[in-house]
Amino acid sequence: MITALIKKVFNGKDNSHSSRLKAIQKPPQDSADKELVRLLFDTCVDHALSFVREDHSRTESLFSKLNKHKLFHEMVAINFWLVDKKFSRSDQSLIDEIHNLYSLAYGKSAESIDGPAALKDRYKIYHETWNDITGFQDQFGLRATEFIFGNANGVPAEQTSFWIISHAHDANMSFAAIKKKYRALRR
Repeated sequence: MITALIKKVFNGKDNSHSSRLKAIQKPPQDSADKELVRLLFDTCVDHALSFVREDHSRTESLFSKLNKHKLFHEMVAINFWLVDKKFSRSDQSLIDEIHNLYSLAYGKSAESIDGPAALKDRYKIYHETWNDITGFQDQFGLRATEFIFGNANGVPAEQTSFWIISHAHDANMSFAAIKKKYRALRR
């Protein structure tokens, strides 16, 4: 699912994303940064929507009984964390701008996320549980499952964790590709 989006973005088949990436090359740095923020925000939303559409619509899915809006906002939070993880060393203000866009676009409907402070608390938990060295992401998946399902008994956490980790891995790859492409365009 995410791989197809990446192919569209970087193979020029999706003119909206590829033209936006090319537009980053031409303007001054501040305009390019704004365009990058908007592209990353839109990509996060697209990833979250894709997850909700695919996993909420299948009747056999463990996510099918969840409130779509809550699931969407939790998946957006995971995608924002991945952007923070991928870009925070080079530009901390980038994630702040993405949070501003999120507040403007979804402020009233973000049922389970109270704002940038709550998001940053989640990021801290996700950073502590994601292990790039060993590739062991089970703790991350379990914590994300808790945020999505709450502390409900009977949730098959191992199964839901697998799908969340898979989504995060695919999304992380797309953000890495965007970062690489952005760096190449800005040279």
